[in-house]
Amino acid sequence: MKRKQVWTKNLDRLTTKQIAKYDDSLEVLRMMRAGTSFNKATKTVGISPPTVKKFLGNTLRKIKKRIKAKGHDILIRKMKIYENGKQVSVQVRGIQRAKLIGQYHSVVGQFTDKNDKTTLKQFENQILKDIFWKTHRFETEPDEILVILLKQEDREFFEIYASGGT
Repeated sequence: MKRKQVWTKNLDRLTTKQIAKYDDSLEVLRMMRAGTSFNKATKTVGISPPTVKKFLGNTLRKIKKRIKAKGHDILIRKMKIYENGKQVSVQVRGIQRAKLIGQYHSVVGQFTDKNDKTTLKQFENQILKDIFWKTHRFETEPDEILVILLKQEDREFFEIYASGGT
């Protein structure tokens, strides 16, 4: 299955419809990595297989007539982080950087649940580069994080993905 990687560009340039399809395609990819077949995942999400193939490109591969998801990708995801005392949206390339942001939010959750400031130390000097090569530093100051969280209306349902590019 030789397909060109299509969505490795700025997600802000996509239309609302394209963003919805891209998000659905990423959900299919997540389900496939969790063990669901390609066809079952596309039916569950409600998106056509050609659309998923278009958005995921070479993240999918064909092995013995079955479509499989690669373990790593370079797809762009728009996610939220805390930086310089505020919440910002960043676009990152690849599952590895997305996992790093997810780990950061997990650590922030541990800090807020247990009031353990030491959990934040692992991200003190951590640098994250977005798709525009802009450098971001994770907020690790406990007081700043608490101020950010207090500004959010409903912490329980907070999402780390910004709209457009789950």
